[in-house]
Amino acid sequence: MFRATLFTLIVIFGISSCKEDQIVAEKFQAKGVIKSGTICGWCSLNDTLTISTNSLRYVNYTQCDNSRPAQEKIGQITPSEFENLLSNLDFEEFKKLDLNSCNVCFDGCDDWIFIDTGSESHYIRLTRNDPKLEPIQEFIDQINGIKSQLITPN
Repeated sequence: MFRATLFTLIVIFGISSCKEDQIVAEKFQAKGVIKSGTICGWCSLNDTLTISTNSLRYVNYTQCDNSRPAQEKIGQITPSEFENLLSNLDFEEFKKLDLNSCNVCFDGCDDWIFIDTGSESHYIRLTRNDPKLEPIQEFIDQINGIKSQLITPN
């Protein structure tokens, strides 16, 4: 009797957990946005990748001129690609990261990530290969892969 009750509780918990993840993913897909970019000293690089429900936009500003992009690419992302990207993001781990590097203050480069799920958001400014990024490194690698596909050499 105890085993049957325990098994039933585990099944109910498992189903409700999956349902909650699905609800969060659906809300994110409806309203969420992922932004990532790099900014470097002396205006040598200032770019932004924006990923929303089904679209991508990459913009690169050069020579400190934020009024006109030197490069702009607009594309689409399929629901399965977007879902795959989200599957590599543990938003709870991302929210725990409190990073605000300032390599750009010394003419270096900073990467940054901003995620808005529609109900909450978080921003980090990071140094590549920081060990603190390990919980979300796969997500970062995937973002960088998308970005590299959109960048064309000048």
